[in-house]
Amino acid sequence: MGCDVSKSVEVNDVNIAEDEAADFSDNQIDTIRSTWPILSRDMVGIGEKVFFRIFLEEPKIKTVFKNFSYIDENNLRQSKIFIDHVTKFMQVVDSVVDSLEKPKTEIQHTLLMLGAKHATFDGFDIEHFAVYIKVLMSVWETAIGEEFIPEVRESWNIVFTYIVRYLCQGYELFILETELDKPCNGNSSVT
Repeated sequence: MGCDVSKSVEVNDVNIAEDEAADFSDNQIDTIRSTWPILSRDMVGIGEKVFFRIFLEEPKIKTVFKNFSYIDENNLRQSKIFIDHVTKFMQVVDSVVDSLEKPKTEIQHTLLMLGAKHATFDGFDIEHFAVYIKVLMSVWETAIGEEFIPEVRESWNIVFTYIVRYLCQGYELFILETELDKPCNGNSSVT
């Protein structure tokens, strides 16, 4: 009565309609593909800049990373754990760029699962994803330089918004599933 404990939501069961996905225009795809090589030739260096800027913009985010939250910026560059995380982060962006012309279901599922994983990190709030968009745009602008014209800015903003939309959905689905799995009023059965 009033609580259905048997219901649960699993990220694996999410059906993503193709028309719901952010479709990228041919022009946007060309723009992304023409600027990505500038960034991807130094994925670790660009990724480091992204995370250093994130930690500067929102210091609370660094505390989420228990394995390296206590390490200063100079020593972070030498941390294998940090470099591995930066590399994985940039590989996600690379996967999205690679999938721009492909059916989106696989990359969307990957992003949903990644968002759900972030929901398990103590201290990570869904609002932190917005910091990532802001920082990515800033780092991309610096790295791309004079080629970061309005068309490039808009195309990358669409990509980052797309990524964050599915990360947030995965995060929210995990939280919802966790809430639905909690017993009502301390009782684990429904009568």
